[in-house]
Amino acid sequence: MQGSFGTLAKNLKAFAPGVVAFASQAGPALATWKKYKDRQWNHGPEALRDQHEVYERSYLKRHHCQEKNMWVDKELSTEVSRKDIAQLMNYKSDAWKMLHAGTSGLVFGGYALPLYAIWLGNDTWVPSQFNTSPEELKQWRQAQDLYRYKWAPAYLTETRWFFDHHATPMTAKFERGWEELFEKNDIRRDPAVARDAAEMYDRFITFRDMKRKTGRLLGRAMGIPTFPMWAKMCIGTRIKDYWELAWNEDYMVITGKLHESMTEEELQDYAWRRFLSPYDKELTHEQILERVNDYHTFLGPKFVEEGKAPNIFMTTCYVMGNYNDPAYLIEDIAELEKNDYDHLQSWGKDAFLRRLEFENGPLRDQVEAHSQKLIEERKAKAEAQVPQ
Repeated sequence: MQGSFGTLAKNLKAFAPGVVAFASQAGPALATWKKYKDRQWNHGPEALRDQHEVYERSYLKRHHCQEKNMWVDKELSTEVSRKDIAQLMNYKSDAWKMLHAGTSGLVFGGYALPLYAIWLGNDTWVPSQFNTSPEELKQWRQAQDLYRYKWAPAYLTETRWFFDHHATPMTAKFERGWEELFEKNDIRRDPAVARDAAEMYDRFITFRDMKRKTGRLLGRAMGIPTFPMWAKMCIGTRIKDYWELAWNEDYMVITGKLHESMTEEELQDYAWRRFLSPYDKELTHEQILERVNDYHTFLGPKFVEEGKAPNIFMTTCYVMGNYNDPAYLIEDIAELEKNDYDHLQSWGKDAFLRRLEFENGPLRDQVEAHSQKLIEERKAKAEAQVPQ
């Protein structure tokens, strides 16, 4: 997140090859995207084809709706492979970063040069194509994870407050699932119980109810540029596109049990794109597989039968819990035992006691030093007046 001259030099050196690599990958990504959209148009539900945004009567609000705008294509694997979907998700994430950086030059002109120095000075917003060696790619992934660690707790806190305020769980079953969703990242959560809470909240607060603040925090936690965000629809569209692709890939993986035959690198990438396995944790293959299986359990049986995914807010809260890390705190727990009002103790003392403390404190030392100086001066003056 913090830039350095070393990172700036590295990215400047890799700028031209990175742009070439980014452009060369555009063809396959667009081909996959076209097949994906063609199937939505030809085989998707009528609501998906006819209404891509939901309008409400209250000052013509525009929203996305999880039921009308997001569709799990059960037959997508006949035309698109899982690896194609994975490459498209990575390319879209890189494209959003390139888009924000590229358009800043059109908006600000030559004044964008300092912005480009900031952009290239850290790995947070540069695309993955700017890193070719394994060491550089590791450094880039570390920057992405650091940004997730920064914003995931903020998104979880804001979302939990909003949901608690508007729809508090009323039964012990949903209350337990609610607590499971927001456990810290070093505690394994029960995916089946968390799924129950997700189904309950889907009746109250849906994707169309996303606030601008919630979208901004979720976008940042997902590594999506949010400045300038232009409008809530902009970040909502990116969130929708990302998770729609993820769920289509999930359907292929679950029905074909593809995760059981993935290599360690493929499984790590699959889990990382779903915020299940931070690279800095260095989880083993078995640990990652356990988190992936838990995530599939959280998606639930309706996901396989009907293609219905859990509430998108609850899904992101569940997976972002893996980045809900309190390790950034530098205070010691013993600090909690201290008196928070030590600085107010003097206010409760009598004025006479405060006067005595003042006179017997620094003032006394000053008076003694001043008195000693006067005595020495008088003594020296008296000695000077004695006739020899």
